[in-house]
Amino acid sequence: MPARGTDPGIKPRWFRFSDERSHLEVLDGSLGVTEAVLEQVWRLPRGESSFVTVVIPELFRRPSLLEVFTHPRALLLKLRLLAEPGVVVADVPVLAGADEAPPERTVVRVLVSGVNASSMRAVNYARTLGIKDTRAVNFAIDEEEGARLRREWAAHGPRIPLELDDAPYRDIGTPLRAYLRRLTEDGRTEVVLVMPELVVRGLSRALHNQKALYLKRLLLFEPHVILASVPYQLLR
Repeated sequence: MPARGTDPGIKPRWFRFSDERSHLEVLDGSLGVTEAVLEQVWRLPRGESSFVTVVIPELFRRPSLLEVFTHPRALLLKLRLLAEPGVVVADVPVLAGADEAPPERTVVRVLVSGVNASSMRAVNYARTLGIKDTRAVNFAIDEEEGARLRREWAAHGPRIPLELDDAPYRDIGTPLRAYLRRLTEDGRTEVVLVMPELVVRGLSRALHNQKALYLKRLLLFEPHVILASVPYQLLR
């Protein structure tokens, strides 16, 4: 949408950039970024089994969490979109000056906590992406928990492979990052990490979002990783 410093010839430049495969729609930003994007999203049909993905690219000067707060419009937009049913928010951060070659291969991993509604919604979204290498992944705190989830997945889970890894000390952040780096270490693979995110109203919202916020902060500047948040509205 138009803003100060916007290239007035951005539409034809985008058409050439995309090898003439897509057109750029310029939104009316007079009401603000968030309202303009919401207006566009509301025009698109969606239901329980369909999704709208909003991809939010952000250019950062350095890999610091403080940089996030220099993009207040993007931060507010992401928070507002997470409360919108049927909308998935995909973060695509880019570091200024980073020289990353385009990926040759994309894989999808769905971070699941069990055979539950929020995890299954994230799996359903992942399957709509149509990427062949799509798997669920879980980090169990002990062998007993891992065995239980494997049995539940075989009996009631969706028909995508489940990978189990260990989460010592009940911290999934370190093993998750190590797992992702094993996938991207060739420099040619990009991972779309699909993460279910509980959305609740009122004072309990911050409590339920602690895990999601922790993982977002941890993976924000992880090379070759795109984090897609699939909100699940928890009624209270």
